[in-house]
Amino acid sequence: MSWKPLGSVLPDTLIEARVELHWATQLVSAVGTSLLPPQPDFSHTNCGWLGELGVLAGRAVGEDALRAALVFQGLELVVLDDTEERATLSLAGRTLEEGRVWLANELGVPSDELRLPEHEMPSHPVGDGGVFSEARADQRTELAAWFADASRLLNELVVDEPASSPVRCWPHHFDTASLIVLDPDAGPEEARSVGVGFSPGDQSYEQPYFYVNPWPYPDADALPPLEEGVRWHTTGWTGAVLTADQVISVPPEQQQAHASRALNSAIAASRAVLDE
Repeated sequence: MSWKPLGSVLPDTLIEARVELHWATQLVSAVGTSLLPPQPDFSHTNCGWLGELGVLAGRAVGEDALRAALVFQGLELVVLDDTEERATLSLAGRTLEEGRVWLANELGVPSDELRLPEHEMPSHPVGDGGVFSEARADQRTELAAWFADASRLLNELVVDEPASSPVRCWPHHFDTASLIVLDPDAGPEEARSVGVGFSPGDQSYEQPYFYVNPWPYPDADALPPLEEGVRWHTTGWTGAVLTADQVISVPPEQQQAHASRALNSAIAASRAVLDE
């Protein structure tokens, strides 16, 4: 899939659409959360961007390998049989509970067996029983482009990393990430690692951003210089950050190369500081 030009909708105007999509993604995650064996790393709950379909899809379950997916642009909940669409529900004008009951019925499971993942979520009327909105289709389309490009870029960044985890979207923070483990033979608490990911926005930055996190967090006074446009974030967590406004500061045909160069430099800097 080719890079989708970003910036037709300004990054700071995506907040409301992003939070609503975050809530809708809880329905996608509910399938793996409820119907797959629990995993220590909660990977049974995560999702992935399917570039060929342009949807965020959850884990497959059952003999038919059915999975839920979310179409950002139309705010549609979909049940997929492999890559074939089996059923679709527009969430606009419907509640989260209505979406959950519909999804359980389409999967052929009792509705009380399909539960949403349990974690803290950003405040939104949908979380209190309100209905999903028909508005902000342009913002959702822009966010779909960000997710598609981020998935493509992150997969390219870690393709040659043998100890990297699959690029997946996590329903708690709504971020998409891979973890590059530098000490694969060490225990999880001792292993050094570099997290490479994308957030559509959160409490740290309201606009979308890419991040590269060295672990353990290095001393803030020992952080190396970064490629122009990338900066170190040190409040609450430590990582190199490339914000959306930096990504779209170059012409659309240069965005992919610009982001790739910046993130590769951040990965190299993170490796270097962890090797000291």
